[in-house]
Amino acid sequence: MTLSPKRLLTPLAAAVLTAGLGAGAATQAAANEAIGIGVAPAASGWYFGFSELSRLVSGDSPLEVSVRETGGSRENAIRLGRGEIDLGLIDAPGAYEAYNGEGRYENDAIEQMRMVLWVAPSTMHWAVRQDSGIETFEDLEGARFNPSSIGGGGEYITELVFDALGIAPDFQRMSMSDAADAVVDGRIVGFSYNGIPPIPAFTEVHSSRPLRVLSMTEEQVATATEALPFLSPTEIPAGTYRDMPAATTLGTYIGIAATSDLSEEAGYEFTRAYWENIERLGETFAPARGMTPEISVENTTTPLHAGSLRYYREIGIEVPEALVPPEAE
Repeated sequence: MTLSPKRLLTPLAAAVLTAGLGAGAATQAAANEAIGIGVAPAASGWYFGFSELSRLVSGDSPLEVSVRETGGSRENAIRLGRGEIDLGLIDAPGAYEAYNGEGRYENDAIEQMRMVLWVAPSTMHWAVRQDSGIETFEDLEGARFNPSSIGGGGEYITELVFDALGIAPDFQRMSMSDAADAVVDGRIVGFSYNGIPPIPAFTEVHSSRPLRVLSMTEEQVATATEALPFLSPTEIPAGTYRDMPAATTLGTYIGIAATSDLSEEAGYEFTRAYWENIERLGETFAPARGMTPEISVENTTTPLHAGSLRYYREIGIEVPEALVPPEAE
């Protein structure tokens, strides 16, 4: 892949089937089905993007889609496994590890996890206060630093990257909003997040307590990507945040996962409505521009949802056997 860049209780709604409709019944199976998507902190760009895509899908399908604020990818995977949400934002490493029972999910695989689609590339941000005196990743050794929101994919990626680089900050675990306040108050030197630049929370903090986005060296990029092949080098362009130069960083794909418990028809309708409205989504959510069903399938490494699989085959995509779930064989 190359990049250019509380408790949730939403039970899986049963599909509405009307007897006597014959062959037409399948197309109505998802009628009035309420679908809840676990997303990320409300202060993130992802929350806005998923709100937009939910609106578009709801308007062009028999589904009623709503977003739910969560800590992010890790929390969403857990809630999917428990059946507490129908769909969830997930990052590429999270999807791979959850399905295969590796990394964070060792001995706790979510074998029923199914991929629906990839929404857009996402970019890791590691930022510090300009007055902290920290200018490099090495300077974060022992410093009080927030690795990202609790339960989010950015938190895990930060831990993996710093471990690969041999750097050990004093990680301070908290929500994204609390981390932003802690940076402004001077209680921590900085924070990180895996999201779409510009990240609203970073922009807000930068306006009251100027930030510096740390840039990786070529050697650091090589070390991190060799250890973590699901990450790719990317750049935060100059001017993304006021008066900041370009920064070299790492990125991955962010997408939508379900489980095999979601009805095939609901998965199909969601996938169809999403891709048929991708250009409209791109008008308000720039990171989705340029994404296609082909790119989505090419970057998937775990089984697709049966409904998504049906849609991709319907539009002529040759889906590898490894992506065909047992229930669709």
